Amino acid sequence: MKIKLLFVFTTFLYSMTGLELATIMENKGKPIDIKSESSMEIIKKNGKKRTLKLINRSKDNSKKQMLWFLEPKDDFGIAFLKIEHEDENDFMNMWLPGFKKNRRISSS
Repeated sequence: MKIKLLFVFTTFLYSMTGLELATIMENKGKPIDIKSESSMEIIKKNGKKRTLKLINRSKDNSKKQMLWFLEPKDDFGIAFLKIEHEDENDFMNMWLPGFKKNRRISSS
């Protein structure tokens, strides 16, 4: 019994506060470039599910981002580009392979 109490109290002595944890996470190095593969599941009101697989690539601390859709086959090849600008609106563009055209997306 004494060992259990000693274990519980020593655990609280060496535990980290939320502020300490937040400070460590803020000071931790962040990647400049990121490449990831992910999937997104869309569920409609009627319960029908649709799964999308995509590749995401980010550069310059996510100021430049590119998404490519891989699945399902009817969305394959669709690409989305976003470039952030500090002094003006962000540039967003989408490639639609079915139409073989780029579409600019307005930002505010």
